Amino acid sequence: MKKGFILFLLVFFSVALNSEAIIITASDSVNAARTGINYNSIPYGNYLKYYIIDNGRLRLTFKKISPDKEKDFERNLTKEQKQDYKYAKKVQLLVDKGAWGEALYKYPNFFPLLVQYYNNCIEKNLYEEALRILDKIRMADANNQIFSKDVINNELVTVYMKNKQYAKALDVLKLFANNEKWYSLIAQCYYNMGDNKSALDYLNKIRSKKYDDYELLYNIYLAQNDTGHAHQMAIAMTNLKYNYENVMRIQKTSRTEADRLKYAYQARNSTMNEGDIKIVNGIIADIEQKNIESKVSNLKQFVKIPKWSEFAKQLPPDITGAELSNKQDEFFKTANNYLKKYEGQQLTNAFNSLNQDMVNYVTQKQAQYYQRQQLEMQQALQEAQERDAYIRQQLLYQQEMLRRQQQLREINRIYYLQNRSYYSNPLMYDPFW
Repeated sequence: MKKGFILFLLVFFSVALNSEAIIITASDSVNAARTGINYNSIPYGNYLKYYIIDNGRLRLTFKKISPDKEKDFERNLTKEQKQDYKYAKKVQLLVDKGAWGEALYKYPNFFPLLVQYYNNCIEKNLYEEALRILDKIRMADANNQIFSKDVINNELVTVYMKNKQYAKALDVLKLFANNEKWYSLIAQCYYNMGDNKSALDYLNKIRSKKYDDYELLYNIYLAQNDTGHAHQMAIAMTNLKYNYENVMRIQKTSRTEADRLKYAYQARNSTMNEGDIKIVNGIIADIEQKNIESKVSNLKQFVKIPKWSEFAKQLPPDITGAELSNKQDEFFKTANNYLKKYEGQQLTNAFNSLNQDMVNYVTQKQAQYYQRQQLEMQQALQEAQERDAYIRQQLLYQQEMLRRQQQLREINRIYYLQNRSYYSNPLMYDPFW
């Protein structure tokens, strides 16, 4: 009997301890992201057990339970736990509505609210306010029992850098100057402070570089006019992220005209943006034109060189980047073919033919452009005339309605005068008198 009683006590205390450590069971499907948290030993643990705490970031999320499960969930809570849950839920309702002012006024020191408000400030780019709230979070979790020191320091550095307080960010980072995971941020701080040498020193210490590291190295080398190393960084970036900007970085730092032309064509093929196409077309045209002029300069006879720029500036502004690119490519391809195929008078005649073809093309495009403008002007004029006619029609309608109203008023007045009592006051009947 005594052994049975002792066994009963052990089972009872085991269940009691487990119910205190894990408030929400697996059947509720709202388990915490972090496991093994002893909520009794951390600040605000009686509230934090109703939140999911992110391991690697300064973030937590309220555990939302469906209404049909919430009643069963609350039955398993003690009276104090139920009060804590309802308190946290009341705060969360204000958070969900975005009523930050009211929430902070009523619950200024509620830790989960501070963390959620901090993330809201970051999302809204309110970095000064984020720093103020981050200080409150650090004081509330002074021993880093909720969030690790690495997480807090990373947030502190990030906010300092977002707020362009690079010296303060560097002061924090210097505490971890021997840890490679912080070298990239340290280098960014030095770069933004104008110390390229120190930034370069830290970047070169990173064994497994990421895209941002290569991009920072590219900017540093370019600032130092070291186009050779900048070119290598541009290639590394393009291998990780192939896009117009990175291919143009390779183009910009290439050493030969042939490479610059090759990468310019590649860059143009990597974008659909009209502005980008216009820029790169200008680069391609300059290089292609120089190549033609260089080839003609080696000829013994005089030949009038066709110039794409003279035709391009006459083209209407609404021509698309794709059509302009095709026509530009056709122009230079034809000119280069003529240089290979003809010489002397034949080359002159061929170039004259090319010039005439371009004159005809420009004339055609201008005519089409002016025709479209005329059609648009005629359409706009027609719409204006229709609008004016509608306004006139409405005015006539209003005038007619006013005339009929006056006629009706006069009929009513005459009728009343004919049928009223001798001593009656006409103003008592006719409001329009």
